[in-house]
Amino acid sequence: MTTETAVEQIIPTTFRFEDVPLSQLTAHPGNVREDLAVTDRFRRSLRKKLRTPLLVTPQADGTYKVIDGHRRLLVMIEDKWETVPVVIDDSRAEDEAGQYVDMVTTAEQRVGLNTREKAAALFQASELGAGVKAIATETGWTQKDVKTAMQVGRAAKTMEAAQAVQYAWTLDQLAALAEFEDDPEALKELSEAAQGGNFSYRLRMLRDDREETARLAKERAEAVAAGLTVIDEYEALPDSATRIHELLTHDGAKTISEEEHKACRGHVVAPAQYGSHWVTYCLKPALYDHAVRQSPGSTTTTTKAEDKEARQRIIQGNKHYKAATAARREWLNTWMTRKTFPRDAQVIMARFVAESTLRGDDLGIGDITSEDGTRLVREWLGIADASRANTMAAEILAKADARRLALFPFMACVASYEKTTGHKDNRPWRTDRQGLSSHTRKRIGAYLSMLVQLGHSASPIEQAIIDGQEYDGTEHAAKVSAEKAKETGQEQLDSK
Repeated sequence: MTTETAVEQIIPTTFRFEDVPLSQLTAHPGNVREDLAVTDRFRRSLRKKLRTPLLVTPQADGTYKVIDGHRRLLVMIEDKWETVPVVIDDSRAEDEAGQYVDMVTTAEQRVGLNTREKAAALFQASELGAGVKAIATETGWTQKDVKTAMQVGRAAKTMEAAQAVQYAWTLDQLAALAEFEDDPEALKELSEAAQGGNFSYRLRMLRDDREETARLAKERAEAVAAGLTVIDEYEALPDSATRIHELLTHDGAKTISEEEHKACRGHVVAPAQYGSHWVTYCLKPALYDHAVRQSPGSTTTTTKAEDKEARQRIIQGNKHYKAATAARREWLNTWMTRKTFPRDAQVIMARFVAESTLRGDDLGIGDITSEDGTRLVREWLGIADASRANTMAAEILAKADARRLALFPFMACVASYEKTTGHKDNRPWRTDRQGLSSHTRKRIGAYLSMLVQLGHSASPIEQAIIDGQEYDGTEHAAKVSAEKAKETGQEQLDSK
């Protein structure tokens, strides 16, 4: 026998629906919503069609006080509407406490769609015949965003992966996720990275890997088509193999060009020792009557096979650091173009500038006027024409308010730090002889730590620098694989 609990039916309030002159509406003096969040998209949508009337209550002077709809009211005032559709609740006219309660209940009874859900809805609308232009007009979205939403909504596996995690996806992130619609492992990896705050880093890694794989395959095919011998593994080269640019004629009198060496029977194409590209070698210079240019420190007592593990660590570390730099620069671009900053962030930025300038930090101020430094500042200020950089920067400074002015010294110091921290040689992560000094690495770690305090999510390789630890790219990859295997095993146990 089942017992059902009766739910008391609340007697609904009687409302009146009317169109009233905008001049008779007043904002509630105690409106609790602090941020009206009126965006251009919201404005465009409202100007096309008002879907939800404002909730108001009458006042003694014949006007109406708005209880719910202050965002809509602001746009209506901006656009000078003549009349406004409203729902009038007479019962709240003398009930001020109830007016505040209604601010809560109207919010509780209305939950907005997340970005993924919006993309799904717009895709379905397009499938049922709605055109891009019509959808953009109705919603206030740009046609570009509508097209992106349709593409995302069409990617079923992407939508499923995004739904599987608790994360506030942006449309750009969903579009990036859809690039890997045909790769379930990548979708899972990116979804997990989003939850961990490292989406940009993992996305860059996956994009770089795809680009590198495609590029290497294309270059290999071109070498084969040209009749060249290709060796696919660096470790498969004999220890005597030498890059062409290190070869000399047998008497040591002149260098040998790559074109000249093609006639040699030892001419092969194989991977570079530490880079992700193909290079040309001579398999046995002595056998084919070549001398070898000796560089300081070039002698080694280990074989290529013995060096494989160390080589892979460096290759993986370089890849990870390149991706980390790109993700960090993306975050910096977003940060530098903000209009406002929290009070604690302002203090952190001001302290960083003060410390960099007062101690004469060469990393913090030494490269402010370098080509890399000025390029970054131009990018953050939105200056595309380098020839007019000084003039445009002066104009921007002249128009900036006090809060914005405080950001510019911070920009300059960060750009100077990035000259070394983000250098294309990828040296900051390394702790061997090819890396930077321990003192410089420690200062870069402090710089990265400051960015983390501002909200940057450090990648594993950046965290190693912050912590003063060595970074092993292959160990990190193995750790990730082990964690995935552990999770998979736990999932299997949970399913039993």
